[in-house]
Amino acid sequence: MKLFEKIPFTYEDKHYEVRVLYDDEIINIATFSNNYPVNGFRYQIKIPKKVAVEKLLNLENFKNFIEMSKIDIIEHRWEKFSK
Repeated sequence: MKLFEKIPFTYEDKHYEVRVLYDDEIINIATFSNNYPVNGFRYQIKIPKKVAVEKLLNLENFKNFIEMSKIDIIEHRWEKFSK
């Protein structure tokens, strides 16, 4: 998979980055800290045939997936889910 973008952010004095990766068929969005995934959540988008991945990655609505990844951390969703 190719790395499209890293979006760094800090929460509770911890440094994170949301990574957007893609290939010809799928876009993956996951949150990392110190090069390790921080939870089991991934947002995955299946790319329709005949649609250029770059077009999807640059849509304003696509940024919602990045924000959801940040909210997963802020709201401690993985910790609540995995109890």
